[in-house]
Amino acid sequence: NFFVMTSIEVKVRLELSLFIKRVVQAMPQPQAFSILGDCASSLCLLTLLHMEEYTALLKAANLITIKKKTFGGHIFETSKDVWNDFLQFHGLWEWDQMGIAESTKAKIKIQSLKKLSPGKPNDPKRGWVHLIRIGKCKAGETVTPSLQFNDGVVLPDI
Repeated sequence: NFFVMTSIEVKVRLELSLFIKRVVQAMPQPQAFSILGDCASSLCLLTLLHMEEYTALLKAANLITIKKKTFGGHIFETSKDVWNDFLQFHGLWEWDQMGIAESTKAKIKIQSLKKLSPGKPNDPKRGWVHLIRIGKCKAGETVTPSLQFNDGVVLPDI
């Protein structure tokens, strides 16, 4: 896919790719992060940006699309192909190797993405979520995002 990027898009994508490379150096093991949202396991929280700033960054990098809802509000969408093209372009992911980052979709408990009040009942609903795996897997090792999110695997403190 050949497309023309604006200079801002190029700069933001470069900075985001450099950020991912620095995170890899600080993480003891690979982890999956939600691309959208600001839950404890989100890329937004990892960047330490406010949700509005993070969304603007992804929009400037053309890594999300924003659509208006009929009755107000917005829908934020991501594309696995767009993210993998971005990761591949910056040498973070390769078709024949695992690389240090990978875009994937997994069916996980929606509750694991929400900030819950103490004592809130367990909700078993699951949905497809776009995730990014950050960190180099060892030979034969895989990161299973559904286990991480559904079983409450604790993220490393980086």
